[in-house]
Amino acid sequence: MSQQNHQDCEQRLKDLETEINQESEASPVRPFRANEKAKSLLVRLKQWYSNLATPVKVSLTIVAIIATLSLLNSILRLVTSVIVLGILGAILFALYKALFKNKSS
Repeated sequence: MSQQNHQDCEQRLKDLETEINQESEASPVRPFRANEKAKSLLVRLKQWYSNLATPVKVSLTIVAIIATLSLLNSILRLVTSVIVLGILGAILFALYKALFKNKSS
Protein backbone atom coordinates (compact mmCIF):
# COMPACT_ATOMS: atom_id res chain seq x y z
CA MET A 1 0.00 0.00 0.00
CA SER A 2 2.81 2.35 0.87
CA GLN A 3 4.53 1.71 -2.47
CA GLN A 4 1.28 2.41 -4.37
CA ASN A 5 0.67 5.61 -2.38
CA HIS A 6 4.23 6.76 -3.04
CA GLN A 7 3.86 6.15 -6.79
CA ASP A 8 0.56 8.04 -6.84
CA CYS A 9 2.17 11.01 -5.10
CA GLU A 10 5.08 11.01 -7.54
CA GLN A 11 2.72 10.84 -10.50
CA ARG A 12 0.61 13.66 -9.13
CA LEU A 13 3.75 15.75 -8.56
CA LYS A 14 4.88 15.19 -12.15
CA ASP A 15 1.43 16.13 -13.42
CA LEU A 16 1.50 19.36 -11.42
CA GLU A 17 5.00 20.22 -12.69
CA THR A 18 3.97 19.74 -16.32
CA GLU A 19 0.82 21.80 -15.75
CA ILE A 20 2.83 24.65 -14.20
CA ASN A 21 5.38 24.54 -17.01
CA GLN A 22 2.63 24.67 -19.64
CA GLU A 23 0.99 27.66 -17.94
CA SER A 24 4.25 29.58 -17.68
CA GLU A 25 5.02 28.93 -21.36
CA ALA A 26 1.52 29.92 -22.43
CA SER A 27 1.54 33.35 -20.81
CA PRO A 28 5.04 34.85 -20.60
CA VAL A 29 5.42 37.72 -18.16
CA ARG A 30 6.39 41.03 -19.71
CA PRO A 31 8.85 43.09 -17.69
CA PHE A 32 7.42 46.31 -16.29
CA ARG A 33 8.66 49.47 -17.95
CA ALA A 34 7.63 52.69 -16.25
CA ASN A 35 8.08 55.01 -19.22
CA GLU A 36 6.45 52.69 -21.76
CA LYS A 37 3.08 54.36 -21.30
CA ALA A 38 4.61 57.82 -21.67
CA LYS A 39 6.35 56.75 -24.90
CA SER A 40 3.10 55.35 -26.21
CA LEU A 41 1.35 58.64 -25.45
CA LEU A 42 4.11 60.59 -27.18
CA VAL A 43 3.85 58.36 -30.25
CA ARG A 44 0.08 58.81 -30.37
CA LEU A 45 0.45 62.61 -30.07
CA LYS A 46 2.99 62.66 -32.91
CA GLN A 47 0.68 60.58 -35.10
CA TRP A 48 -2.27 62.83 -34.27
CA TYR A 49 -0.22 65.95 -35.05
CA SER A 50 1.04 64.54 -38.34
CA ASN A 51 -2.54 63.80 -39.45
CA LEU A 52 -3.62 67.43 -38.99
CA ALA A 53 -3.99 69.85 -41.86
CA THR A 54 -1.17 72.39 -42.40
CA PRO A 55 -3.08 75.50 -41.21
CA VAL A 56 -4.13 73.68 -38.06
CA LYS A 57 -0.53 72.57 -37.45
CA VAL A 58 0.72 76.15 -37.78
CA SER A 59 -1.94 77.59 -35.48
CA LEU A 60 -1.44 74.82 -32.92
CA THR A 61 2.31 75.41 -32.97
CA ILE A 62 1.82 79.15 -32.42
CA VAL A 63 -0.54 78.50 -29.50
CA ALA A 64 1.92 76.02 -27.98
CA ILE A 65 4.78 78.52 -28.29
CA ILE A 66 2.70 81.28 -26.66
CA ALA A 67 1.63 78.96 -23.83
CA THR A 68 5.22 77.80 -23.25
CA LEU A 69 6.56 81.35 -23.18
CA SER A 70 3.80 82.42 -20.81
CA LEU A 71 4.58 79.55 -18.46
CA LEU A 72 8.29 80.32 -18.63
CA ASN A 73 7.57 83.98 -17.89
CA SER A 74 5.52 83.02 -14.83
CA ILE A 75 8.24 80.72 -13.54
CA LEU A 76 10.93 83.36 -14.01
CA ARG A 77 8.80 85.96 -12.19
CA LEU A 78 8.33 83.53 -9.30
CA VAL A 79 12.07 82.87 -9.09
CA THR A 80 12.79 86.61 -9.24
CA SER A 81 10.30 87.26 -6.44
CA VAL A 82 11.88 84.60 -4.24
CA ILE A 83 15.35 86.07 -4.84
CA VAL A 84 14.15 89.61 -4.07
CA LEU A 85 12.42 88.42 -0.89
CA GLY A 86 15.63 86.66 0.16
CA ILE A 87 17.72 89.77 -0.39
CA LEU A 88 15.16 91.96 1.40
CA GLY A 89 15.05 89.49 4.30
CA ALA A 90 18.84 89.51 4.57
CA ILE A 91 18.91 93.34 4.59
CA LEU A 92 16.17 93.52 7.22
CA PHE A 93 17.95 90.92 9.36
CA ALA A 94 21.21 92.87 9.12
CA LEU A 95 19.42 96.11 10.13
CA TYR A 96 17.71 94.33 13.02
CA LYS A 97 21.00 92.98 14.31
CA ALA A 98 22.71 96.35 13.87
CA LEU A 99 19.98 98.28 15.72
CA PHE A 100 19.75 95.88 18.64
CA LYS A 101 23.51 95.53 18.93
CA ASN A 102 23.85 99.32 19.24
CA LYS A 103 21.13 99.53 21.94
CA SER A 104 22.69 96.80 24.10
CA SER A 105 26.19 98.35 23.94
